[in-house]
Amino acid sequence: MPITWSPAPPPADPLTAELHAYNSAFLELELPWQWDAETFARLRSVASDADCVTVYVARNQPHLLRVYDPAFLRDLVQTTKTRLRDHAPV
Repeated sequence: MPITWSPAPPPADPLTAELHAYNSAFLELELPWQWDAETFARLRSVASDADCVTVYVARNQPHLLRVYDPAFLRDLVQTTKTRLRDHAPV
């Protein structure tokens, strides 16, 4: 099933902008994930920003950890998220 979420201009609120950057990274990486504000807040309550992906995968996609190193997935998403956030149109 194709991903139907499409990126929108990033919001001014820093946390919402960060959430948007994550979802944009997931879309670019063709990961079938989309976090809402509640999911992001829950992840941030138990992990640093850098470890949100690791916690999410461990809780929701544990089968991926049989194939990919958690640090690889984390770094892949973080690098993509940072690039997209830093180069987003204003």
